[in-house]
Amino acid sequence: MKNIYLAFVPWILFGAISQHDSVAAAALVALAAAIAIGVPSFAAGRPKILDLGAIAAFTLFAVAGLALGSDVEWLSQYARAIAAGALGLIALGSLLATPFTEQYARETVPREYWDSPRFKAVNRELTQMWGLVFFAMVPSHIVAGLIDTHRANTIFNWVVPVVLIVWAAKRTEAVTAAADEPADREQPVTTPQNRSHA
Repeated sequence: MKNIYLAFVPWILFGAISQHDSVAAAALVALAAAIAIGVPSFAAGRPKILDLGAIAAFTLFAVAGLALGSDVEWLSQYARAIAAGALGLIALGSLLATPFTEQYARETVPREYWDSPRFKAVNRELTQMWGLVFFAMVPSHIVAGLIDTHRANTIFNWVVPVVLIVWAAKRTEAVTAAADEPADREQPVTTPQNRSHA
């Protein structure tokens, strides 16, 4: 699942840079990172939903930041909340087609297991969980923008989101570890954490 965490890098960069620089500058750096991270999957003809979503989101952020300028205070105050909401929409929206975690799981799971009910169910569960975690960050970022102090920024823009991400990462490990335990010796392992098929 390490490539999923790599896909979060543009969003982290955006949050960190927008705190000290303009939204447009943060978006351009995040956009460049999203494109760079997406190059391998684009070259292979299998673009990831997270990469495409990041490119679209940060393009819009860059355009909005350049068009509105630094005079629009609400954009810089709530940019992180908007970004978290966008990430949540991308994650949950992927359930309508291919759950975004499934795209990464396929990199380590043999193709013959991709259509198994177990593989599908685990990835739908993980994708839904991550989407809800991203949405849970939105009110925290909003509170940070409303209070607008150094302490509030530290707690609500960083501590709370990091705790949520760590919890989700541990939950991901637990779910995939449980799914990696075959019901019987004939049952194939169908999750991204399966090292025996890596």
